[in-house]
Amino acid sequence: MRNFLQAEAYYLRQDTLFRGISLLFVLASTVLAFWMGSKSGYKMNNPVEPLTSLTQLSLLLYFIIPVYVCFFTTEGFEFGSVKVILAGGQSRFTYVTGKYLTVLKLIVWWMILFFGLFYLLYLAAALVTGSGIGDHPWGPELLVTLRVLGLNILYLAAYAALIMLISLWIQRTASAIVATFLIVFGDFMISGYFRETSSAWLRLISDHTLTTQIMKFSGIYVIHSQHIVLSGARSFLVVVLIPLIILIISLAAIYISFGKKDIHT
Repeated sequence: MRNFLQAEAYYLRQDTLFRGISLLFVLASTVLAFWMGSKSGYKMNNPVEPLTSLTQLSLLLYFIIPVYVCFFTTEGFEFGSVKVILAGGQSRFTYVTGKYLTVLKLIVWWMILFFGLFYLLYLAAALVTGSGIGDHPWGPELLVTLRVLGLNILYLAAYAALIMLISLWIQRTASAIVATFLIVFGDFMISGYFRETSSAWLRLISDHTLTTQIMKFSGIYVIHSQHIVLSGARSFLVVVLIPLIILIISLAAIYISFGKKDIHT
């Protein structure tokens, strides 16, 4: 497993798409830091406020990272490396596990890059411009912000497992990319179009999509002009259980199906 993970890390270092997406997050963090800061003069009520504001844009991550997961999952089939790896003695279990663990590392890295760089640039700009940093209580706000960051990692991990399942089943990058867009944008569209429908069944579907949960814990979910946030243990439990169920089912399906499915390259 260690050798396989090292090989995957080497592949990422050489991968143009990975470096391009990393650069995209760097540029996005930089632009957002100066754009959001210029609007407020870099003033903040407490040191956590800038990061809290950025977490409201968490949904942007879900239109980029799942697409790369699709590319990363199918590259072994496009270039035939999966047959070489399995013929070299690696088990299918090791192959899938190594791929998924690498994806999890990518998620954490891009989260740190996007949110961490933004925060550092914002604070640096505030110090340079001499803007004041308020001393309002920030303990509860920090806990909420860390909760949002943690939930983003969980949801991205669930998306990654689902996209990996589809990609390993299709085994062709172009077709898998189309399926990925249908999943990501389909979930987004269902969440929006069914949100205020008169049908209780459709509203129930909308209320349990991944996009709806992401908007809720990010603090940007509005329905009938009412701002909906997580409140109480039940709503938090629902937000956690939905991605966990998807994650567990997807991983189980991956191990079962990939262990039996023929490999075409």
